[in-house]
Amino acid sequence: MRDYLNFLVRSTRRAFTGSWRYYAWMTFLTLVVLVGLNAYAKQLVHGLSVTGMTDQVSWGAYIANFTYLVGIAAAAVMLVIPAYLFKNKALHDVVILGELLAVAVLVMCLLFVTVDIGRPDRMWHMIPLIGKFNFPGSMLAWDVIALSGYLLINAHVTGYLIYTRWKGETPNKRLYMPVVFLSIGWAISIHTVTAFLLVGLGGRPFWNSAVIPPRFLASAFA
Repeated sequence: MRDYLNFLVRSTRRAFTGSWRYYAWMTFLTLVVLVGLNAYAKQLVHGLSVTGMTDQVSWGAYIANFTYLVGIAAAAVMLVIPAYLFKNKALHDVVILGELLAVAVLVMCLLFVTVDIGRPDRMWHMIPLIGKFNFPGSMLAWDVIALSGYLLINAHVTGYLIYTRWKGETPNKRLYMPVVFLSIGWAISIHTVTAFLLVGLGGRPFWNSAVIPPRFLASAFA
């Protein structure tokens, strides 16, 4: 346990270490975050009407970015398949980057879902066995399960591999390989569930089609 805490402390310290260009870039991103938080504070006070969305246009930049980022998260499996399924050792180092990217964009996906709901104080209902999860009737419940599960899967694989590399040990395949293969199927599920959200909009004939889930998968893999 002490080694793991030391690993977390050193990793955090490393994340805040860099050249002046790195600090300049982080400062710029921090300013962007502050601007976004200010805008979100206004949304909390005045409601989703400040976004320009209405009953007729119920989806905006939140869901657009969410859909795009889900595609990036699912695309990480395109590195996992050749690296582990076909045992291409040359791709193993690249897979870590792809799965770390998946972790980052999945956090962003969940944040976009949170701000799109409009009432983040009720997000505890999305926690199974605690709130009114409305599973399996709610598509949002399916989406939360798919995204949270894929986030935990990728966080486990990347965290374990980086931790063992930091300790100078050889990773135990029994502790991460089953999860790697699980991530392949789970990556398909997150894009399928996202497609089902769009299919449910009967007022959009182009989306109201059974071909949307395979089309989403093909777009992510491309």
